[in-house]
Amino acid sequence: MSIFDLRETAPNNWKAKYRGNYGTYTIKIVTNGAKVNAFSCSCPSDYYPCKHIPMVQEEIKKRISVARQLSPKEEDVSVESVLKNVSIDELRNFIIRLAQYNQDLSNAVLLEFSQKISSSGGNNYSGIIRKALKKLDFNDEDFYEYDESYIEIEILDQWIEKARQLANKENFSEAIWVCKACIEEYADWLSEARGDIQDYIIDDTYQYSPFEILEEIVSKSDLFSTELYEYCKTEISKIKYKTTGICDAFNDLMGKLAPTAAPKSFIEFQDQLLSEISDKKSNEARQVIQRKIDFYNTTAQPDKAWELIASNIQIEFYRKEWVEKKIAENKLNEAKKLIMDFLSTNNGYHQFQWDELLLTIAQRENDIPAIRRISFSFIEKQFKTTYYQAYKSTYTTQKWLPEIEHLIRHYQENSRGFSSNIAELLLAENQTERLMDYVEKYLSIHALDMYHIHFPSSEKTLILFRRAIDEYAQKNIGRTHYEYIARLFTKMNKIQGGKVVVDEMILNYKLLYKNRRAMIEILNRLQCNRKTSK
Repeated sequence: MSIFDLRETAPNNWKAKYRGNYGTYTIKIVTNGAKVNAFSCSCPSDYYPCKHIPMVQEEIKKRISVARQLSPKEEDVSVESVLKNVSIDELRNFIIRLAQYNQDLSNAVLLEFSQKISSSGGNNYSGIIRKALKKLDFNDEDFYEYDESYIEIEILDQWIEKARQLANKENFSEAIWVCKACIEEYADWLSEARGDIQDYIIDDTYQYSPFEILEEIVSKSDLFSTELYEYCKTEISKIKYKTTGICDAFNDLMGKLAPTAAPKSFIEFQDQLLSEISDKKSNEARQVIQRKIDFYNTTAQPDKAWELIASNIQIEFYRKEWVEKKIAENKLNEAKKLIMDFLSTNNGYHQFQWDELLLTIAQRENDIPAIRRISFSFIEKQFKTTYYQAYKSTYTTQKWLPEIEHLIRHYQENSRGFSSNIAELLLAENQTERLMDYVEKYLSIHALDMYHIHFPSSEKTLILFRRAIDEYAQKNIGRTHYEYIARLFTKMNKIQGGKVVVDEMILNYKLLYKNRRAMIEILNRLQCNRKTSK
């Protein structure tokens, strides 16, 4: 496990490859040597930052330090002093010759100077990027077996960054050419790539970043809105984009450009797309309809947006929105009919969301039987406070008390031991004494940990803690378990009389488990921290 490739891809921008437990990771760091300004790592670690960031940063510091030590002194021969004696033709021929064998140099030259080539009507960048992508050769080290892995394409990273720099300098025309080339050539490359490359997750930067730059350009200058709209409309129909996220990016950009660039054309284009979709209930149909809805909302035409929703209630998502609107307008019978018509012809895959709406309607109508029936369906298997309160509201105080017992029996019948549903119910009813007795009956350290703060007796709480922790310590070994015991001791310290009990237990554990070195270490640290905090 080591860093096997570290390069400065641009001033203060570093990229490293690291062989780790799950394959090869890519680390990117933006730093001035002393401070890391931004970073990313493709490793699967849950820690942020992961351990690879400081490791690579340290290596970068070493590189910078060595580079400074090797900086030429005034009397030394330097690149600068040599070039002063080299003609332009000599230097040009040298670079051309060296670039034939050095892909990095070739890419650097093209990135820096390709915009100086006069255009003959085509996109000069397309050929450059196409050629660079064809030279890509991934090996097995670039793939590692982890669900969150992805492949990075450095040459595209560089060209996307080039487009961003051009846009920042307000060289919008060139930035647009670069973005178009990145979009088109990446899609071509991906459609022809090896199957094993297509099977891996490729960083979606290459699908969306060029469009983000184009959006930024349009936000600064609307001179390109119509041009880019027509570009999206032409490109999106090409087969090479169909299996990528680029189609979504084209549609998103078109939707943002349409209000000023081509409002009528946009709606006509979406209507044409919708007419070509046979299944008007499909997700594909919904995406087209949603683009029209977003357009109408953006252009202050909410009535047209709602009209579109109302005419497409065959799609569950829009039926739900229409039902919610009817409820807001207090047209409850219409809302109920819309729900029941749907449920009568569809399975209960999304029954939960419809039951929620039916409960809202029942509460508006004060329909006690319906409120009771629907709210009980929500708490039948799992206690949920909101629906429990709705269920409770249908009973008088006198009738509610026996219903509590009925619910407790219901939950206990469906549980082999401790039931968190019963604990939550007792807590909701503020029956804390009974809650404490219930936790004691099925005593476990985890249930005690969760509910002890609600117990009315500190003395009994400490007794239960002592019993539960003693049993837990006897049955479990390992640092993780010892750390958990220490956290429980900390909680006990906050209970009246808890410090005395904890001191007794620690003393006892040091004698009883003297051979458990990790436990003794953790208990000593806990005692030390307690003394320091005093």
